[in-house]
Amino acid sequence: MKPDLFARIRALGKLTRTQTKMVNLFNSSPNLLAFENLSALSQRANVSKASMVRFLIHILGYRDFAEFQTERQDAMALNLDSPIMRFLKDTKQAPEDRAVVDTHIPYTLQAIQQAYGRLDLDSFNRMADILTQTRRPLHLMGHRTAFSLAYMMFINLQYIRPRVFLLGGAHPSMPAQIFNVEKKDVVLAISRRRYSKISLEITRKLKELGTTLLLVTDSEVAPLSGLADVQLVVTPSSQGGFESITAWAAILEALTLTVADACRKAEPGYSQKAEELLDSLFGFLEH
Repeated sequence: MKPDLFARIRALGKLTRTQTKMVNLFNSSPNLLAFENLSALSQRANVSKASMVRFLIHILGYRDFAEFQTERQDAMALNLDSPIMRFLKDTKQAPEDRAVVDTHIPYTLQAIQQAYGRLDLDSFNRMADILTQTRRPLHLMGHRTAFSLAYMMFINLQYIRPRVFLLGGAHPSMPAQIFNVEKKDVVLAISRRRYSKISLEITRKLKELGTTLLLVTDSEVAPLSGLADVQLVVTPSSQGGFESITAWAAILEALTLTVADACRKAEPGYSQKAEELLDSLFGFLEH
């Protein structure tokens, strides 16, 4: 089975400025690729037809534009045929006074399904393998909404493996936080639009130290992509002007669970010790 469009893009590595324009279009408007002709797609990406043809055929390896578009139509059909998409279609025909929750929940489920469908499982498993190297300190970072995702993962990983640290939160403290990061360490950076400039600068510094950089982001051509040792792309989704983090949370939870299973073997008894210590310090109440 041939790799799909986004798998081919991930295999390329660094892209030129013209290629980046095309990939940005592919990421932001995947359904257009199934129906618009070569001229229209080139115009939308603000590149020449010749550049689009070179990229699709000579770089990505499609036989011709027709093969590329057939693949995109097949991919779109899979989503349209799913039960969730059929439900979404029904909701569009529903009365205008239908509650937001009635459309948002199925839309969110569909966003998770799409993100999972485009997930690079090889990169997912490579990232999980590195996260289970419990002798290596692990630093998690993100800014704005990405910080909330990093914090969620930090809380969960504390119960699973030792030497887990959180970077970020207060921007002025970030430079001081990286003083103790060393070459053997692992950094997991979560980066979403709108991308943080300070995240880019600090990630560059961390990479210069020789750390292993794991990146979870929303585009194959995100600003931090060129720095990553392993990159995982989560398809962005938005409704009502807000970018949803639900698919991100689901994939990061799956990553945490994968790591947990391996860490129980590498660090037997650690989770129980962590639970007992936190209970003794904070005295969580249960009803």
